Order: sequence, then C-alpha cells, then structure tokens
Amino acid sequence: MIYAIVPLPSREDREYARLMVEIETRKRRVSGLQAERDGLELALSKFAVALKGRVGHLRAELNRVKLKVAEYRRRIQRIREDETLDPTLLEQQIAEEFAEREGHARAEEEAAGREGQQILRRRATHRLDPKTEAEILRVYRELAKRFHPDLARNEPERNRRAELMLRINVAYSERDLLALQTIARQAESIDPALIVLTAQERIAWARRVIAKLDSQIVDLESQLGVLQQSEFYELWQSPETSQQSVEEVERKVRERLTRERDRLDEAILDYNRILRRRRMPRATSVVR
Repeated sequence: MIYAIVPLPSREDREYARLMVEIETRKRRVSGLQAERDGLELALSKFAVALKGRVGHLRAELNRVKLKVAEYRRRIQRIREDETLDPTLLEQQIAEEFAEREGHARAEEEAAGREGQQILRRRATHRLDPKTEAEILRVYRELAKRFHPDLARNEPERNRRAELMLRINVAYSERDLLALQTIARQAESIDPALIVLTAQERIAWARRVIAKLDSQIVDLESQLGVLQQSEFYELWQSPETSQQSVEEVERKVRERLTRERDRLDEAILDYNRILRRRRMPRATSVVR
C-alpha cells in the first residue's frame, strides 16, 4: 500500500478559505437585495403613475381650495382686528402675504406632475464617464484572456490562475480601474502563474472585499427601508387589492375636496357679510 503525504493547510489558508465563503455569501445577499430593490422600485413607480392618473388632479385642486380657505380666513381676521382697514389695501396685503405660499403650492403641484415618471429612490448613484468604462472593459478583457485558468499547464497553476481571476473579477465588478491596471502592470514582467499574493495579503484583500460588501448590504437595506416607508408602499402591498386601494384613495380625496369647498363657501359668505355690515350706515342714538 502506498501512502501519499498530503500537506495540511496552514492557519492562514484556513482563514482565507473561511473568508472566501463569507465573500460568496455576501455576494449572494447583495444580488438578492438588488433584485428586491429594483423589483419593488419598478412596482411602486408603476403604481404611482396609476395613482396620479386617478387622483393627481384632485389633490392639486384640493391644495388650491385649502389655500383659498386660508386666505379668506386671514381676510376675516384682519378686518375684525381693524374695522377701518380699506378693503383694497387689505387685498394687496393678503396677496403679498400669500405669494410665497402660492409659489410653494405651484412647486409641489409641478413635482407631483413628475411623480412616478422617475425612479422613486433619491439616492445618488455614481456613474463613470464612458471613456473610463471603456478602459475598464478593455483592461478586463486583456487580463481575462491572459489569466484564464484553462491556460494553466498543471493543477497548481490552475489554482493560482483561478485565484487571480477572482481578484480581476472583483475589481471589474467594483469598476476599480486602478486595481485592474496594477494587475496588468505586474503581468508585463512576471509570468501569470507567479502573480499571487502572500497569505497575509490574501487575507487582507478578502477582508477589504467583505467590508465593501457589508457596506453595500447596509446601503441596499436602507434603500429598501425608504421604499417600504413611502405612502405608495402601504397602498400597493397587496397586488390583488392595489386597484381597490387606488379607488379608496380617490374616494377619500374627493370627500376632503368636498369638505374644503364647503369651508371655502362659508368663509366667502362670512367675509362678504362683514363687508356689507361695514357699508351699512350706523344707527344714531336718540336722546330722550
């Protein structure tokens, strides 16, 4: 019987292997979160378009009526505070006082008009310029052609190439042009089979990748949280009842609009009643 001597993996090798498992686990988590975020984002965006089509104009009208109610109540307050106040001067003062609020209302209405037409999240996404993207792709392709594991002459070399391709793929996925260029410079003067990191360097690299993936996971979970806290999410939660939700929102907005119009009519009547009383001649008292 022939016994082969198999070297036991060192402590660094075991740690590196453990870290690689963690990297793969986190990469799957990132991929899952990205798919969940993108799917939810698209669904909410479509729902927002449908909702706006049903109630967008009603909400805009509701805001206009509420502002008019506030204007007339302010007129009534001012004229009760000063019965000698000239109505023309009062209208000028009210116009100046409410000009800013009307501007805000118009801005909100314009923003609502764009609602659902764009991605709901407001996170800042870093985009590289086309020239840099093209250079990243070029360097990646060159490295992939040279370091592909299938070009290995033996199993140890295949393992080293596979490890190096992992570094290349991670750098490419992170759009890290500097890392790709560093590997390319090494390849100019060193045999591809020899371009490997030391055990400590591999562990340090793996930990940096894990830290970046953890940061991505936190960011993606935060983005999902923002979407799930939006007013659209509560209405959309169940696809089967989303149409009922839209109808319910429309009904409630119409009811609020009716109430506000009633308040506006009352405020206008009160204001005109006060003006009529001011124009009536005061009765003179009779001395007996």
